[in-house]
This record gives sequence, C-alpha cells and structure tokens, in this order.
Amino acid sequence: MSLPAHIPARESDLAERWAAGIPGPLRLEDGRALRVIFPGTPAGGSGPDFTGAILEADGDLLRGDVELHLAASGWRAHGHARDPAYAAVVLHAVLENDDAAALTAHASGRLIPVLVLPPPVSFPPPFTPPCTIAAANGREPGPALDRLGLRRLRIKAGRADHLVRAGGSGQALYALLLETLGGPANREPFAVIARTLPLGPLLELAAGSDAPRAFAVSAHLKGRAANLVLRRAGLRPMASPGRRLEAAGAVLARLWPAGAPPGWPASLPPGGDEAPLRTAGMGRALALECMVNAVLPVALAAEEWPVPEVERAFLALRSPGTYGRLKALERWLGAGGARVFPGAARLQGGLLLHADYCSRGMCGRCPLSGG
Repeated sequence: MSLPAHIPARESDLAERWAAGIPGPLRLEDGRALRVIFPGTPAGGSGPDFTGAILEADGDLLRGDVELHLAASGWRAHGHARDPAYAAVVLHAVLENDDAAALTAHASGRLIPVLVLPPPVSFPPPFTPPCTIAAANGREPGPALDRLGLRRLRIKAGRADHLVRAGGSGQALYALLLETLGGPANREPFAVIARTLPLGPLLELAAGSDAPRAFAVSAHLKGRAANLVLRRAGLRPMASPGRRLEAAGAVLARLWPAGAPPGWPASLPPGGDEAPLRTAGMGRALALECMVNAVLPVALAAEEWPVPEVERAFLALRSPGTYGRLKALERWLGAGGARVFPGAARLQGGLLLHADYCSRGMCGRCPLSGG
C-alpha cells in the first residue's frame, strides 16, 4: 500500500496521533458522528493498541478497546478476527478503508465500527491536559501522587481484610502472593489454587516430601493447577503459569521454612523491603509487585506492622517500572526529563489517578490539575 507523504507510514506514528487527540468532526463509516471522550491508554504489549476508551456514536456510549491500522485489511492480516484478546474492541481506526466495509467483524459476533482518520493538520494543536500546564508552571506532582498512592494502599488493605478475617494473616498473604504471581492473565486460577489448597495443608504436604522444599511446594501447586484452565498464549516465558508456580514454590519455601507455622512469616519484620522475596524466578520488579499487592496490604489489614512502618516502607519502595496505561501521564508530567514515578507509591498513585479521573472523563478536576 502506498500512502501519501503526509500520512504516517508506521502504526506507532498513528498511535501517537490517536493519543494526542484527533480533531473533529469525526464520522464513522456507518454514517454516525463520533466523539472521543477519552482515547484510552496505550496497551504497551500484545492485544489492542488502546484500552479503556470512552467514545460516543450518535448518543450511544462505547466503552472498550481501540485498534489502529494503516489499512482496514490489517485486521484480518494480523489474525485479530479470531483472537479473543480483541473481543472488547469498540472502534477500528484506520487511515485507509481498503475493505470498503462500514463494520469490522470479530468471531465473537461483535461488529466493530470503522473510523477513517482524517489527515493530520497543524491546527488545532494536540491535546494538552491541564496537569501538564500545572507541572510546567512549577506545580510538583509528587506529594499528590504519594497521597493517592497511600489511599490505594488502604483500598488494597480493605480487600485483604476479609482474607485475614477468614483465614488469618498467613493465609491472606499466601493468597495475595499467588494472585500477584498469576498476573492479569491467570490471577483468578491462581486465586482458586489458594482457596482449594490452603497454606496450612500445603506446608504439611511439603514437610512430608523428601524433595527440596521449594520443589515440593511448587509440585503441589502445579498438581492443583493441573485441573484449571490457564492462559499460556502470548505470555513471556518467565510469565508462563509453570514458571510463576515455580517462583511461588521458591518464595513460599523461604517465607515458611520447615517447621514454621502458617502464620505471618518471621522473615518479614516491620518496615522491610522486597529483599526477602527475591528468590529464583522472582526478579526485582516482580518482588516489588508482591510487596505492593500482598505484603503491605496484609501487614496493614492484620496489624502485623504498625501503620507508620507500613507507610514508611511503602513510600521507600522503588518503582517496578511504569505501566503501559500510565505512559501518557508520564509523558505529560515529565517535561524536561523529570522522573514522575520514581517509587512504587507514586506509581500506585498514578494508577488511582488514572482510574478515578483520567479514564472517567474528569480531566482537569484531579489533584494534579489544581481541581
């Protein structure tokens, strides 16, 4: 396909245009007027290009994913039509509708409206959110992100509370560690493992094995997972269910060594960092994720650590790396190369900001915008 010189030759350029804001008026190929309320956030990996978009098509509110192609035929050429990862796409945005169809079909039965994007123009300028202007005028986003991060930690502790009440702090920690290791792809199946093979019985089974403790623990976890439906396609090798269950075996064996009761691990003293979680298969980023999503929420909910120690440890944790959905926010706030999310607390604050403001059409009302 030969494109005019003013049209981006790469889909990455097209994604930058979509993220910056496409000036209207826009009209879908089926004739409906389209208004972009929120363009979504870059997925940063396999699957649709943008997730969580909010659109309006002649009064119909569309919430879901957006897929971009230089030509509409790219949908079939890339195998998206039968890929379940694309079942939530609500807009197929293209530069050229070489299929001449008003709707793009998915095997799930969804008919996705097609938008042919207009050529780029120099005016009006790209969308600049108020938080960018506030940051450029010297408003420091860090304190607000820290406060939002602490609020998100308390939300996580609230969820952990019912696990603590049901099975104690050790079982709650075990369950949330497995969920975190399962990741977005296998969080629920790993949660099923924790429910059907509680920590106490798991430690008893491992104690009765002649194999090394980490191997024995992971073997029993894998045995319980054998009857579950686990996602394997599209995952990095180290994120595969088998590798993650091996990492779980290693970290559980370290936290609860032979003879240890299934309560709060003695190796997790108040105010600690992620070092006790760094085991085979558990790198720094994943260990930090486990601290944020499991250790600190349970320590707070079960009062295993004093509240000031939990908060101090949280604010001191390094960032595991910026998530794809926050790349745009990082770009907006990081003028001049400033690090927006240097620590886990600010990263968690960014996630709460995105969930409560950015993705709800409340741009300009958030704490970073002075609202």
